[in-house]
Amino acid sequence: MFHLLIRTAAFLQAIALAPLVQAQLLPYNTASPQQLVQNMLAGQGISVSNVTFNGAPANTINQQVGSFDGTASNIGLDSGLVLCTGQVMMIQGPNLFGGATSSPASPNNTADPDLGMFVGAQRCVAVLEFDFVPSGDSISFRFVFGSEEYPEYVCSQFNDVFGFFLSGPGINGPFSNQAVNIATVPGTTVPVAINTVNPGTPGVFGGSGSACSGFDPNWQANSVFYLDNTDPDPFFNPTTTVEFDGFTVPLTARAAVQCGQTYHIKLAIAHATDGSLDSAVLIEAGSFHSSSSITASITTPMNDGTLTEGCGEAMVTLNRPSANGEAIIQLTYAGPGITSGDLEGNLAQVTMADGASTVSFPIIAVREQAAEGPEPLTIVATWSSTCGFSVADSVIITLQDYSPMSLTTTDPWLACDQDSVLLEALVAGGLGSITLAWGADGAPDPFHAPGMEDGTYTVVATDQCPESMEAVVQVHAGCTVWIPNVITPNGDGVNDAWVINGMARSGCAVKVYNRWGNMVYSAGNYGNNWKAKDLPDGTYFYEVTDHRNGERFTGHLTVLANGQR
Repeated sequence: MFHLLIRTAAFLQAIALAPLVQAQLLPYNTASPQQLVQNMLAGQGISVSNVTFNGAPANTINQQVGSFDGTASNIGLDSGLVLCTGQVMMIQGPNLFGGATSSPASPNNTADPDLGMFVGAQRCVAVLEFDFVPSGDSISFRFVFGSEEYPEYVCSQFNDVFGFFLSGPGINGPFSNQAVNIATVPGTTVPVAINTVNPGTPGVFGGSGSACSGFDPNWQANSVFYLDNTDPDPFFNPTTTVEFDGFTVPLTARAAVQCGQTYHIKLAIAHATDGSLDSAVLIEAGSFHSSSSITASITTPMNDGTLTEGCGEAMVTLNRPSANGEAIIQLTYAGPGITSGDLEGNLAQVTMADGASTVSFPIIAVREQAAEGPEPLTIVATWSSTCGFSVADSVIITLQDYSPMSLTTTDPWLACDQDSVLLEALVAGGLGSITLAWGADGAPDPFHAPGMEDGTYTVVATDQCPESMEAVVQVHAGCTVWIPNVITPNGDGVNDAWVINGMARSGCAVKVYNRWGNMVYSAGNYGNNWKAKDLPDGTYFYEVTDHRNGERFTGHLTVLANGQR
């Protein structure tokens, strides 16, 4: 724990020992809170009045409220307003101390009732509040929360607290004047705090993880919103630009409002329990703004921004910040070569019901016979908002011609020498990845068919349109027994040997007889190599036995050798 004077002395010693760090978060304490709110914080569409600080007129400079220049730092905001538990000047980097404290000269220790819903005893309370009138149907601003209590006191009871408490028409929350806290973890209603946004592990002086779980059961997942700013060598080689040991990434506070109505917001921060280890919230300059808006987004079947004619639908989604009132949104479709016939059921308008902030509708491209090439399509959504603004947004997709599939197959011709054969199909065209399904059961590719028997197989190709086509593959196993009845063993290389088809793998036994019944040749495992050597031309008789099944074949064989033996 360091008092400002001790910290200043140590800092001067560090200057003598360490090289000057050029990149720093630069704080300023030269303007009153009212000037900061009116001239720096308030942005487009916001009219501000009745600025107070700690319940008093905010027309004098206060040590706990100032401005900052973050362009040379890693805070994530270029400039803005800063609200501190200590003195504004303390936030300047580098991070020389793990627990810097610079208490204001006249601290306000009167507890704020809304911060009191988070913590009991409060010290150095800073409350900046004002009225404003929005010209749009929503407000938002960006902020960063940082603290010296990171990371040592994560999951403890000493964590400093802050909140942005918004009240006014249509707001119904649990805080004073039915306010809601809009300083929340993205996508949740959980307040941003040291015990909800942190490194994801309890600090060395913190409690167990259950202490953080009491604030948010999913607190460890929030570590994606946290940046560690501890410096491994702060005095001799400082690399940090901000004094805080840790801070959040830039977050956005937002709320739906009614245009032209008066609202009140209270920006509050305080030490919890004791007055040590400073914290601050930094709000981006000009980011406190109000607007009416509509945003359009699109998802396509291939997730690539294209829509192929006749292949599914793209889905356009429109969002508005507020759900107040019925919203009738006009739609237009345009692009080079785009006509009304290019789209099926293209809507002229869609309606968001009162209470709804989003609506979706499909886009279907009609398949045409003639190829037109890629056609960019712009879809514009225009809305006359309840605040009197005409707002619009657009999305662009590309309409693509469908390239029909072609499916090429090859019929394998085998020699009865393979147990199985890989069946292949070549696909061209189509959309996206192609799946092949073989046979009656739709077996996936690659597919092996039996190689020892003839077969007919159907293959179906399906793309992501989805379109399908099929082809037939015929397997010729080469295992059908065919016994020639003529050989011409004359040495010309053609039909010289007696070749029995369909026996190459299984083999067979053969016997050959002359016309008097005398056996002239036999083989127990015939190799298709008999050439009737030394036998005269004439007719012989054979007996062939298939080794696979014992089947017996008989017939006659004529030897013609052109007079040669």
